[in-house]
Amino acid sequence: MTHTLSKTDFKEYLICPKWIWLKKIKPEQCVAGEMSLFMEKLIQDGYEIEAYAQQLFPDGINVTGTKEVLLATTKKLMVQRKTLFQATFQTEEGLFAKIDVLVFDPESSKWNIYEIKASSEIKTDLQHNHIKDIIFQTITVENAGVDVGKSFIVHVNKEYRRSGDINPKELFVIEDVTEVVQKEKESVRGEINEALSLLKKEDVALDGCACLFKSHGQRCDSFELFNPNVPKYSVHHVVTGKKLQALLSDNILNIKDIPDDFELTDIQRGKVDLQKTGQPFIDTDAIRETLSTLVFPLYFLDYETFGKPYPILDGYATNQQIVFQVSIHVVEENGDMKHFEYLGSDLKSATTGLLKMMRANIGPVGSVIVWNEGFEKGRNTELAEIHPEYTEFLEDINGRVFDLMLVFKKDFLHPDFNGSTSIKKVLPVLLPELSYKSLEIQDGTMAMSEWERSIKDVTTKEEREKIRENLLKYCKLDTLAMVEIWKVLKKIIAT
Repeated sequence: MTHTLSKTDFKEYLICPKWIWLKKIKPEQCVAGEMSLFMEKLIQDGYEIEAYAQQLFPDGINVTGTKEVLLATTKKLMVQRKTLFQATFQTEEGLFAKIDVLVFDPESSKWNIYEIKASSEIKTDLQHNHIKDIIFQTITVENAGVDVGKSFIVHVNKEYRRSGDINPKELFVIEDVTEVVQKEKESVRGEINEALSLLKKEDVALDGCACLFKSHGQRCDSFELFNPNVPKYSVHHVVTGKKLQALLSDNILNIKDIPDDFELTDIQRGKVDLQKTGQPFIDTDAIRETLSTLVFPLYFLDYETFGKPYPILDGYATNQQIVFQVSIHVVEENGDMKHFEYLGSDLKSATTGLLKMMRANIGPVGSVIVWNEGFEKGRNTELAEIHPEYTEFLEDINGRVFDLMLVFKKDFLHPDFNGSTSIKKVLPVLLPELSYKSLEIQDGTMAMSEWERSIKDVTTKEEREKIRENLLKYCKLDTLAMVEIWKVLKKIIAT
């Protein structure tokens, strides 16, 4: 039996050959990664970007239907020299491809290939190698008997800022990558042939996979199946590159087993010592000094944002996020606490109402406490560009920002944080009674998706109000969590 190899299959093969073999040959054993909301959003964003890019080819015809219909329609329309969206090809050896845009060039009598990407640049990393993507497409089309001319990658223009209706000619950059495609084509052809050969094998050993030698962020979805002996928090979370290779060559997987004389940076050694001792590291004096710089009242602030690869509103740039929600807990020096919040009900008025509420409730004195200051400060800078009448206010806030997360980068380390400083990791360790797990919305991506659904897709008032209630609960917990973590720190330095 000949198994088809699509562009997605090939990308997964490059990440981990055994993974794609298992998915194709023994799918019942394959541990499929959950389609996260973030991945669903990326896919939807890709469809929307593709629709805008197709406007660059006004005579294009969208090829639709079943696989057989796609193949037949493609052949029929190519005879007529039509520009095609999703032209579909399958080769005898099993390659399968849908081409974003296929254009006949009358001067060369060849077909040009256009690959559309939602990113603002051409990527060549392991997870997103756009060059290998288009080379795979080119080889597939050529093997199907088509004379391919030039290869282009269409990606978002990071300099574009919206003014009125989106102008596709300004939204996109079209890069001619023909030269690099021709230069690397034979190397990629070799990888494709290796993938096809692998899919012909009836059996492959499932003990271990190539991902063992990669960092934890580059693993295949079936890593735990192939490597059951690797701890969830392993040496991969401490070292990479040659250091990782050295440990693995000695069959060292558990952080506790890293030798005391193994060469590590101070930060890496700190992570190892935490796991070996099982005891937290708390620099009480440093925390006391840090917290002493805070000025009351304390404003614990958190944003929720929504974004697309293309600018959603006038004045916005590509990949710029709209701040649609804010939660603020205000703590006075005597311990009194108040809570303010805002949640936009539509795109156009979201930031206007949010800034109005913030200016009414954030006074000119007091530290503004956030978790990961780069995010909130970055959004404030962008908001000042969109709403110049709030520039002085937002710049003042940025000047008073204190990043509570920094305490957990060097002065408060805990083995159960597993090397992370995310509030989602810190909170359950310090305050297990405060949990996101009981909430309908449990992370920022879910909040973004639910808010988009509430302003676009939800038809009933009851459902819209339920989403609103869930969003308010989630964002409120973000700032309440910071308040309670700050209180824990206060108790520690008081003892």
